[in-house]
Amino acid sequence: MATISAITTGQQSVTTTGAITGVLNTSALTGAFTVKIRVAGLTSAQNIQIALEDTANASPFSDALQPWCVTFAGVAEPEGATQSVRSYQIPACRFGVANCELRLNAQVVTGSPTALVQGWIEQ
Repeated sequence: MATISAITTGQQSVTTTGAITGVLNTSALTGAFTVKIRVAGLTSAQNIQIALEDTANASPFSDALQPWCVTFAGVAEPEGATQSVRSYQIPACRFGVANCELRLNAQVVTGSPTALVQGWIEQ
């Protein structure tokens, strides 16, 4: 059975660009895993682009890398849409080192949505 670790603090309502509430410490993360992002609440004219940000600095995210970015367009299904990436596809992430953390960051928000965003890791 997969172990699930939340990146976001539950499901977050996102209306503007910027960091999405929640951070996951990955200093002790080893092995293979999958990062997943689910978005719900968009109409056909609304879009959101979300970046996975990685830090390994004592001043969190002052050295942020964005190893993965994904766009959700017009997710009208009530359950939303989920996109994922496997750890081997994002080798730039600095897992297993001191101060390493992940967060999600809304890069582009169009059409005045209230996107419901949730991010997690399955291992």
